[in-house]
Amino acid sequence: MKIGIYGSIDVGEVKDKSIHYIAVEQGTFHLLKQGIEPIIVIGDMDSIEDKSILEKFQIKLYSPIKDDTDTALAIQYALENGYDEIDLYGVTKKRMDHFMAVLSLLEQYQNNCITIYDEYNKIYVLPQGKHVIYKDGYHYFSIFAFAQSLISIQNAHYNLDHYLLKRSDPLCVSNQMNDDYAMIENSETILIIQAKK
Repeated sequence: MKIGIYGSIDVGEVKDKSIHYIAVEQGTFHLLKQGIEPIIVIGDMDSIEDKSILEKFQIKLYSPIKDDTDTALAIQYALENGYDEIDLYGVTKKRMDHFMAVLSLLEQYQNNCITIYDEYNKIYVLPQGKHVIYKDGYHYFSIFAFAQSLISIQNAHYNLDHYLLKRSDPLCVSNQMNDDYAMIENSETILIIQAKK
């Protein structure tokens, strides 16, 4: 079952308006601009000045002093309520420390299907195996290893055959597909970033 989570940064329109959405604080307003009412608003609400808008929604309020970020709490809520696929918006730009925390969550929840979207990027994890990834409007794709992984890439500008990609290795940045898709085989979980020009 699929759900969306919209964080506090406005990154534009969501890809799928047919699913339910969780708002993380300011994400409430970004969703309302698109005609989407969140099923719940999650966070410590420290970034919302006019809290009267929240009276019409279910709220899960947390103390500002906590061990998890608001985005982490929203992901936990989604998974605990039976959602196994999450589209995640509003977590890129501005605070790079928060973005690094979100990348840590992708690694932590690598067995779940979580995809980050903004105006320019699509970021997600591929588990061990053989995969076909599609261009889908994105010009570049880059691969990063959580742990060292053997990588094979076919049907791309820069193909590889069982290359050992380490976490500290940036070799697989800015590749391009020859057609509308590329084939990837990886021995361990990897991070994929697809980017527009």
